[in-house]
Amino acid sequence: MRSGAALTESSTRRLLDGRVTPHYDPAIVRQFSAHDNDYLIWPHYDVIDVPVLCLRGAESDLVLPGVVEEMQRRGPGAAGQLQVLEIQGCGHAPALNVPEQLEPIEGFIRAASR
Repeated sequence: MRSGAALTESSTRRLLDGRVTPHYDPAIVRQFSAHDNDYLIWPHYDVIDVPVLCLRGAESDLVLPGVVEEMQRRGPGAAGQLQVLEIQGCGHAPALNVPEQLEPIEGFIRAASR
């Protein structure tokens, strides 16, 4: 598990005037309230016909375990094309900045490319 300092270093940046700011767009959260129906995507998921990797932070409050179970029952999951990688000690979005998180993704890409 990464320390809080390492996570801070990878998700913030220092501005020229010395202040620290997020190294991502904090307005990204507006999507959740501005477009309620954008997340009703099961019909789209059900027709995916390629291997899918679901990355889930074990502490995610967005992709709940029940959603992953549903993903396994339908679409690429029902076809045996879903691989789930759950990152322990992580919220919704893994930072993907350590080998323990990157190596399984690289393996998935290699296998899917065959």
